[in-house]
Amino acid sequence: MATSTSLEQLKAACDAAHDKNLDSCSHAVWDVVRGMGFDEPYRQANELIDHLSGAWKVVTVDEAHTLASGGVLVVGGLKAAGHGHVIVVYPGQKKARGGYEIFSKKAQKMITLPGRGTYPLCMSTSLGSWPGAKSRGDKTVWDPWGDDAQFDKVRFFTPKE
Repeated sequence: MATSTSLEQLKAACDAAHDKNLDSCSHAVWDVVRGMGFDEPYRQANELIDHLSGAWKVVTVDEAHTLASGGVLVVGGLKAAGHGHVIVVYPGQKKARGGYEIFSKKAQKMITLPGRGTYPLCMSTSLGSWPGAKSRGDKTVWDPWGDDAQFDKVRFFTPKE
């Protein structure tokens, strides 16, 4: 069972990693992993996802929420050509995805991405311009991908006990 100390440690590690690594998801996640006491070498997103797939336990998004809310580290990620993307599940209440402004190519103007469904929060940074990919616990695990089809491919990992 996680303690309130581990919950505060996870939040602090996420916040510090976000602020230090605004343009690099893999560096931010690596800082959180190390901040939670794991001695792991730096890996870029795709390589990190490959490593976690074999060395850590795969969990569902609901399990990820429960674990993170108890102060347990959970990393989410999706491999992609070139560079994938990784996040950390941030402790807290689930919330509706969206609610921030994006440029709609169809409407050719800024719109507010509608909220729908509830998801766990995340810590995410990115070199890219997608507004959902930058979160200090204010956006959900869905938002960095911003698409149901992509989010369905995201996997979540927690250290094996």
